[in-house]
Amino acid sequence: MFKAIKKSFSIIIENPVLTMSFVLYLIFLSLILPRLFMGLNIILFALVLILLFTMTAAFFAGWLQMVKVAINNSKKVDKTEEEKLKEFTQMKDEFFGAVPKYILPLLGGIILYIVMFFLLIAFNIKFANHFIGRLDFLVEKINSLPQDAQALHNFLTSLPQEKLMILWSWQFLFVITTGIFNFLMMFWASALYYPEKETSNPLVALKNSLIVIFKHPIRSAALYSFILILGVIFKTFDYLLSTNIVLYFVFMILGIYFWVFVFVLIFDYYESRFYNHCDNGGNLIGQDSSCN
Repeated sequence: MFKAIKKSFSIIIENPVLTMSFVLYLIFLSLILPRLFMGLNIILFALVLILLFTMTAAFFAGWLQMVKVAINNSKKVDKTEEEKLKEFTQMKDEFFGAVPKYILPLLGGIILYIVMFFLLIAFNIKFANHFIGRLDFLVEKINSLPQDAQALHNFLTSLPQEKLMILWSWQFLFVITTGIFNFLMMFWASALYYPEKETSNPLVALKNSLIVIFKHPIRSAALYSFILILGVIFKTFDYLLSTNIVLYFVFMILGIYFWVFVFVLIFDYYESRFYNHCDNGGNLIGQDSSCN
């Protein structure tokens, strides 16, 4: 794990274009997202939403290919300045070359993720209503809930113990199930870009990524746990630094590097440990000992 973490940091440092292009994507999001909440009519809302999904799929189609190229380039040592410049040009070309190839699979994958996530939410609500208890006591007051964090905390702590238990049980259910869901989806994009057999089908990529997780649960869980711990640390700092503008701005920059690091780490971990590696007479999707 430590080796993978160190390598991922090196890749980010040696390829600043990964972070800069991700920043450009975030700027695009900051320009588009407010449009969704400006009282648009249903047609304009749908058009802006479609634009958002399409541009997101297009960006990640090219950007994840750049991540893949950066990981491959990191295997070369003692590179000259000319070679580094050539690699930079190659990454730019790979970005635009990958967009037409991966935009539809990634768009399909995004839609698939959203559909499955909402199905999970619907299941959780039905399960919780039946086995935990309804939140009618909270729904009735949803419009009058205080917006201030401290006032909201005071309101929640003033609830009777049995209602608090229902509320925390709902929260626990959603945290656990969404955590498991994201764990199962962790290698989906990696399996699309590192297929054992050529595929642009997001469902096939999802199947292959699940095979990896179920055949290597300890390694997969270790990676996911490390990412979760990092996420908790960043969330804690997000809360602690929210009152200091300067420190919060610095933290936001670090947050961008954090997300780039997570993507690189997942791709590199998958490529170095699971992709095209045969063990025990076969590989991860049932190929024979010759990987055929």
